Amino acid sequence: MPANISGTPFNSFGISFIQKQSCWRKSDDILRCSMGQRTIKLSTNTLNNRILTSVARQSTKDINAWKRDERTVYPSRVINQGIDKYCAENSRNISSEVRQRVFKLIEKDYSLKLNIIAAQSSINHLIIGNGRFGDKINMLCKGVSREVKNQTMDVIANQLADQFFQKHISPDVDIKQLRR
Repeated sequence: MPANISGTPFNSFGISFIQKQSCWRKSDDILRCSMGQRTIKLSTNTLNNRILTSVARQSTKDINAWKRDERTVYPSRVINQGIDKYCAENSRNISSEVRQRVFKLIEKDYSLKLNIIAAQSSINHLIIGNGRFGDKINMLCKGVSREVKNQTMDVIANQLADQFFQKHISPDVDIKQLRR
């Protein structure tokens, strides 16, 4: 059942990436999200720079070591999410052995190094923890239930994290394909 936000169902949610050129010929990828009559825009270049700056400032590792870790952690997180989503939607449970086999098959098919226990990526944490991101989500989701707001935030954060991963961590890994 779609959530109701002032007469607008959650299924009226839309998300897209657009490219914007500045007068100095510099391009910026913009994430545009709409829900009912509300629309927000987020500059992915600005957000990506803030992520990299935060990692450089907070991490005990150098940025390249963090990127190497995320090359394993982020796709593993995506696969774990996919398995969990499948199980929830189909009222199924899978054993750790089956999960391990799924990971091994994906590692082989996509030539990836994965970690079955990786469930948290710092990329998503940095996006969700960004004050500007939070302000935009609050504006977009004003008047909706906490559940709808959390779903919306997760969808947008995952889109931004996928884009960040593809651009700054591992351009050769097709995260969209892994999410299918």
